[in-house]
Amino acid sequence: MYLAYAGQCGYGRQYLRGLLLDGRRKSVEPMAERLGIPRQNLGHFVSQSPWDYREVMRRVAARAHRLLRPSAWLIDGHPFVRYGHGTAGAIVQHCGERDQHLCQVAVSVHAVSRWGSSPLHWRLFLPQSWAEDRARCAKAGAPPQIAHRTKQRIALDLLDELDQWGLAPPFVVADSDYGTNVAFRTGLSARGIRWLLAVTGHTVVLPAAGAPVTAWARRRSSITVDQVAADHRYRARRFVYRARTADHPARSGWFVAVPVHIAGIIEREHVASTADRLLPQRTLLWKRKRGGDVFRSWITDLSADTPLAVLVRHATSRWCIETDYREMEQALGLGDYESRTYQGLHHHVALVSVAHLFCTEHHLNPKGGATASVCTRS
Repeated sequence: MYLAYAGQCGYGRQYLRGLLLDGRRKSVEPMAERLGIPRQNLGHFVSQSPWDYREVMRRVAARAHRLLRPSAWLIDGHPFVRYGHGTAGAIVQHCGERDQHLCQVAVSVHAVSRWGSSPLHWRLFLPQSWAEDRARCAKAGAPPQIAHRTKQRIALDLLDELDQWGLAPPFVVADSDYGTNVAFRTGLSARGIRWLLAVTGHTVVLPAAGAPVTAWARRRSSITVDQVAADHRYRARRFVYRARTADHPARSGWFVAVPVHIAGIIEREHVASTADRLLPQRTLLWKRKRGGDVFRSWITDLSADTPLAVLVRHATSRWCIETDYREMEQALGLGDYESRTYQGLHHHVALVSVAHLFCTEHHLNPKGGATASVCTRS
């Protein structure tokens, strides 16, 4: 069911108004007070009312694609700090700058272009301990058929659902939680999706044919990304990948790309046995500060002759969604939702995505009369 009734449409518009109005907190109670409507009604709409958040996201994704014409999709896992163990999917885990904390994590897909970025889809990660406790899931309103799926598998599911909506990624970028997962990389390639994925410095690689002859290329056994970077550190070129603004200094780094075969993260005693495997050629990109150590590295299935500037543009596009998250957290109440239900979180992030897209449209075309409609009466 998708906002098919007048009451749902009304509260949908009110909720969006509450997200867009000024105010320190964008949880149900302060929004209802500012809007002058009953708190119970607004709370029921977002946490219990049976409308389909996927249909909202389908419309957001289609509209964002038309607006932004993205050059890449970014995949990420966003943490939501929580204070109750009964909140759907909440466990003590890594939670951004807070390190270990009780939080939920939602996997998200974002469209990114030079005009801006926008969320396309979300789904809550349900840990194994939750999926095995059916009574706990039922109490939090999780669907009875839901099962534990890794974040990487959820990301592939979201890509499949977006494909069913008629949207295909021009390119996929993700952090090392996804890049070090062989099944995720294989899943992208099987779907015909090109990718650039962050990896850790311990990722094991082999020299590729035609790679510059250096100390690491002469070795018969495979070595780690960090060791490759040490041999090529003097070939790095500097790129400014984010211009200085009134609020932020310019961001730059030193980058190098070389062709490799990726062997995956394996134990050192097993490295020698991987040397004879037939592995696809990839391109290794890494970034370091001038005179410093490597602090980011990526693997991509783009060809070795891809311009370094193109690789750098994709690899550093993550700052766009970091800006998205900050804006949605500070201005649109992304992290302020307080209900514990599985459905409620999805409803909230979908409506925040609508509000964010409205703001993006208004920023790109201030005189265009952007509207944030999520209603249908069909």
